[in-house]
Amino acid sequence: MQATSQASGADRPGEDGTAAARPGGMREGRPLPYPGLTAALLGHAAAESAAAARAALQRGALWRLSLRGPLPSGLSVVPDALVPASLERAQDILRGRFTLDDGIIEPSGCSPFDTTAAPGLRDELHRFGWLGHLEKAGGKTAHFVARALVEDWIDRFRHVDTPVWAPAVLGPRLVQWAAHFRFLIADHDLIFRSRLLKTMAEQTRHLARTVAAARPGPEALAAAAALVVMDCALPESERRSLRAIEALRLALGGAVLADGGIVTRSPADQAEALATILRAGRALADARRPMPPVLPDAAARMRGALAMLRHGDGRLGCFNGSAEGDAAWLADLLEGETPADGGFAPHWGYARLAAGSSCVLFDTGGPPPGPHAIAAHAAPLAFELSREAARIVVNGGVARRRGPDWAGAARRTAAHTTLEIAGADAGEVLSGPYAARLGPRLYGGTARGECQTAPGGQLAAATHSLYAPRFGAEHRRRLFLDAAGSDLRGEDVVVRRSGRGRLDVAIRFLLHPDCRATLAQGGDSVLIAPHAGEAWRFRAGLAGSGGRLTIEPAVYMGGETVRRTEAIVIRAEAPAPEWTVRWAFAIETPAARPRRRIV
Repeated sequence: MQATSQASGADRPGEDGTAAARPGGMREGRPLPYPGLTAALLGHAAAESAAAARAALQRGALWRLSLRGPLPSGLSVVPDALVPASLERAQDILRGRFTLDDGIIEPSGCSPFDTTAAPGLRDELHRFGWLGHLEKAGGKTAHFVARALVEDWIDRFRHVDTPVWAPAVLGPRLVQWAAHFRFLIADHDLIFRSRLLKTMAEQTRHLARTVAAARPGPEALAAAAALVVMDCALPESERRSLRAIEALRLALGGAVLADGGIVTRSPADQAEALATILRAGRALADARRPMPPVLPDAAARMRGALAMLRHGDGRLGCFNGSAEGDAAWLADLLEGETPADGGFAPHWGYARLAAGSSCVLFDTGGPPPGPHAIAAHAAPLAFELSREAARIVVNGGVARRRGPDWAGAARRTAAHTTLEIAGADAGEVLSGPYAARLGPRLYGGTARGECQTAPGGQLAAATHSLYAPRFGAEHRRRLFLDAAGSDLRGEDVVVRRSGRGRLDVAIRFLLHPDCRATLAQGGDSVLIAPHAGEAWRFRAGLAGSGGRLTIEPAVYMGGETVRRTEAIVIRAEAPAPEWTVRWAFAIETPAARPRRRIV
């Protein structure tokens, strides 16, 4: 895979000779014009002006006085944390190292809140999602560190501070403090307990007044759901309760698509959003409040969509900025729901083919709209294949913890199981001063797909136009999984709408690191041997296509660490007006293997 480093210990992708992510964009040459750029810039400027005015108001003494109110005696409801917890992460924190999803913070002789960090990493620290690790560790030391960090935060940020009091940061922080409230006050220190309840009440009042300012999408959903939870935990007025339910209804409309998928198209965001609304629903039930119909309906649709993108190992497919995730946590969110053998979410843009113990996850969608495409991957028509708990074909995943260069490299088309033309990425990423304002959004085309039952199996097909602006080409992919789940057949087609000559094409099939690939002597097939389970044989119909089959080094970023792996690559020169190649993955039984002559 040319887009990322092959060495897991490298600081930057590309240090060992592989191509690194190009700065300022995902492909060379003049960038494509961003559609609606003027309107987007004007909207951003208006939002910044409104935010500056709100910040000036909230820093004033009158705003601080307005947040005062009666001191609650305790929590009426203790919400579920619904955050994956790890003893390893807890040990890291106890050693002074915060291992977060967006990076690592290692304060040297100072508070972690004093360290300089990128905005995303700073926000993650201030959301306190890491408290669950300390509670899982338990014991006096973990309790002392957790309490000391919360007390340190209160000392530093008890007055409104715009970045860390933003709705999308403040809401999740309040939920985590409430979820771990008993753990935090385990030493029965009444002074600390009163301080904690006082700041939680004040922050909840602030959240109720600012929740409408949250960015539409997952951030607004997290803030609104947190307000519902805290209104149940710290009830104050019927007016605030109605405001919280209405904010949640509006946020669900802006974040969840008709088929239950999250608007960012990220399976990891889907899991987080489902946890958010499940937590709100359970808090309402515990408080014996009426359940708004929109909440269980959204939860059911989102649960079905999330279940559709799980492999046999219980973890997620690695699409659009997602890693595998925690299987136990996902199982808790799904509450026993299992996906059907096949499924299709046309709005979300994913298809699932499943038969026997095999599963194929297929990305049939294009870039999410506008700001929701800031972290989207340039990987239209990518797919993954697994059998039972063994992953065979994967996508590259994401390595945000290693910094922006690795995160940028993970977005490249070459980091996925899909087709690449002339070393370019499928689509464009907004760059330069525009990206500084609007974020590095992916854009440049659309995709559409369909899924149906076919004779003897299941069929999914999709087409995307993200190569059309540069090469005048469309990519079409069809996948067929037989009824036994032992034979996956595919077809890739490049259709030229304009341009002459030939295009250099590379079709990559990234293998999981637990698989070993061996190219046959004739160069027309590859034997894939997982650590456990059946071997697979990959074949490609290269006769007449001008293609050749190779095995190339790659990396996998879907797990906890970056690992070396391999990719099967078909390279060819695609002529106009149409080029087609067919390939297949089939289980290799011992009886089907050709006998080798021993000399």
